[in-house]
Amino acid sequence: KNAMTFSKEETMPQTVAPVTDIDARGYARPDVLVSTQWVADHLNDPNVRIAESDEDVLLYETGHIPGAVKIDWVADLNDPLIRDYIDRPRFEQLLRSKGISDDTTIVFYGDKNNWWATYAFWVFRLFGVEDLRIMDGGRLRPLPRGQSQGEGPRRHSHPGVPRASAGACQERQAAGRRAQPRGIPRRAAPHARVPE
Repeated sequence: KNAMTFSKEETMPQTVAPVTDIDARGYARPDVLVSTQWVADHLNDPNVRIAESDEDVLLYETGHIPGAVKIDWVADLNDPLIRDYIDRPRFEQLLRSKGISDDTTIVFYGDKNNWWATYAFWVFRLFGVEDLRIMDGGRLRPLPRGQSQGEGPRRHSHPGVPRASAGACQERQAAGRRAQPRGIPRRAAPHARVPE
């Protein structure tokens, strides 16, 4: 196979731009992006959580990076009654259920050029979680060949959650709602455009 191995042994299409060094692309925050090689090297790292967030909320079930957890941008990040983000207790419950603690680096990836992965990144940042990354290329970028892929989803259990202060969380949420027409502060949201 010439693509990343998914849990159900499916392959993904190969329609992405050639891989160039992340640092050479001129991004304002290249430290936020990690390569697929970095992800492959950390698949079994207990302090790294790979999280898939897709526009198509059923896509995760068709195959995903082994060990990755699903972050459903509708069910996990939005309150269905008040049409706003979930509250802090529910966010902390989400983190616990995904095995995320203070020592966890979270790497998001997804479909649509990481569109919803960057949304999830932004919501996590809004709640004060700092150790966040985006996998360069999302679902379309294959992991390097010959890498240890693991075997299916892992069970994650960490009792703690990242210790962002409630005040910082509330400040970010308020600033996010005022900052931009769509509520996305420029300093916190990596874009999901593809290099041309």
